[in-house]
Amino acid sequence: MVASRSWTRVLALLCCVWLIAPACTLRGDVTTPTPPATADATTPTVSPTSATPEPGGSLIVAIPDEPDSLNFSLTAQRSARWVISSIEARLIRVRSDNSLEPQLLAEVPTRENGGISPDGKTYLLRFRDGLRWSDGEPLGAQDFQFTWRTLTDPSYPANDRRGWDDIVAVEVTADNREATVRLRAPSAAFVETVLAGAGASDGGFLLPAHALEDTDPADIPDSAFSGEGHVGSGPFRVIKWTPGEELVVERNEWFAGPEPRLERIVFRFVPDPRQAIAYLTTGEVDLAVDLPETALPDLAQAPEVNALITPRAGAVASYAFNLNDPEQPDEPHPIFADPAVRLAIALGFNRAGVIDSLLLGQATVAATPLDHSPWQNPEIGAYPYDPAQAARVLDAAGWVVQPDGIRRRGTVRLSFTHTTTLGEDAPAVLRRQIQEAFIADMRAIGIEVVPKNYPLVQIDGPHGVAATRRFDLIELTGDGGAGPELLIHRFASASIPTPAAPSGGNVMGYANPEVDRLLAAQARALDPGERQRLVAQVQRQVHDDVPLIPIYTHLQIDVGRSYVQGLDPGPVAGLWWNPEEWWVDRSEVTD
Repeated sequence: MVASRSWTRVLALLCCVWLIAPACTLRGDVTTPTPPATADATTPTVSPTSATPEPGGSLIVAIPDEPDSLNFSLTAQRSARWVISSIEARLIRVRSDNSLEPQLLAEVPTRENGGISPDGKTYLLRFRDGLRWSDGEPLGAQDFQFTWRTLTDPSYPANDRRGWDDIVAVEVTADNREATVRLRAPSAAFVETVLAGAGASDGGFLLPAHALEDTDPADIPDSAFSGEGHVGSGPFRVIKWTPGEELVVERNEWFAGPEPRLERIVFRFVPDPRQAIAYLTTGEVDLAVDLPETALPDLAQAPEVNALITPRAGAVASYAFNLNDPEQPDEPHPIFADPAVRLAIALGFNRAGVIDSLLLGQATVAATPLDHSPWQNPEIGAYPYDPAQAARVLDAAGWVVQPDGIRRRGTVRLSFTHTTTLGEDAPAVLRRQIQEAFIADMRAIGIEVVPKNYPLVQIDGPHGVAATRRFDLIELTGDGGAGPELLIHRFASASIPTPAAPSGGNVMGYANPEVDRLLAAQARALDPGERQRLVAQVQRQVHDDVPLIPIYTHLQIDVGRSYVQGLDPGPVAGLWWNPEEWWVDRSEVTD
């Protein structure tokens, strides 16, 4: 993105973070979507304290999974990305208020500072002086060039090449301070996809040329860089990795930013969320991250902990309609091709009731796929729960209630299947609880919904139920993207999955020429205001067409002992954008 005001202004999302102490009493005061606020309206993430940050000490963090790799370009695992965020700096990072802050770069490229050419095809990256990797070797423009060449090498199994594959050339100055990046076409999204990153994204990270340039790209995944031999640029460096137990990082003396306040962070692998909460209450861990939403009732009973509950921007749980017949993909769906049915389902689904009963009121009914992101269209409200209006819409469309209570139009019975995940893990259980509530709500307006669930492994993937579109209505668990790229992935007609290209996210088969036009236009719009306007128009059109029903924005739930300070999560940034600023208030520590 090009110096967009949507990134540089603060979104005062009052629901982003709450501190609950000394006993964790969860509150239900999440705000509904509002227009972006000014920079003086931020909400503190912790209660005011007179304690002075002291250097030193360790922090023991419970994470749900052992990292599968410490190479940012080879993993999509959230736990791995959090560890990586402690041992790698970014070219540009997103702060908790959604503003952009250069880390490895000296400035965020804009047209005004000469960082972006008038035609949008050339970016000038100016690196800070004196940067070094954790082994003391120089870091600069050559590492950007090496990262581009590696990620786009056909033999390299990169997890995501978006943005990098738009580059046609990278020229580096002799002093290693500047990289001139030439793109094949203007790209308004280059800053956000390649240069800037936050949360569990891989944007902004680099590979160390000096450590990997003599390794064949195909062999890099098996190199020491992916594990205990990692060379990074962040505030901490890897010291020890005990498989199945923990990973330890300590201060990186070569970090270019302020000296980390903590001496070390110990990542302990605790897959059971209830065990993580138990460790918190006994003080065996200081911080537990990414607890499931089903843990909210348990947290309400946990003493001496502070729960930070943050909406994950763009990670919106939704129900997606298959607009084509699953048995005859070239034909319209016999029920969902009728927009009146889709609207009635949105009106008849008591999403607020689900949130109140299953999430203790800690979320709000979603209005758009970009809720809580800088790109959210604040003028769009969620469809209200109005079963009476839903019934009137169906009546007007000719769907007549039959003696058994289910509607019919002609020979078509208003009955369809709904798909979510099987399994006893907490997220799967929650999804089926929501499904049960949905089925009951639909029955009340004359619609029969039959559950047809599968293990997650059978839903995801190139041959899964979603990609092959073998469903009527399916739950989308939220992409976690926070910008226009998510809209392209989800709603562009070119993103409809096919056997030849199964990775598209438009599993609905949604095709609207106006949406395609707007998405193409925003990708070329170098003016931030114009791009924001186009993205808002996409959201309005999608909302009116109802190809899916947003339910709620998934929550990031992080819980720390009362003495853990400096935590400052944001809806885009997540928790891990500033680990060098975390510290332990020793006056609060009890034996």
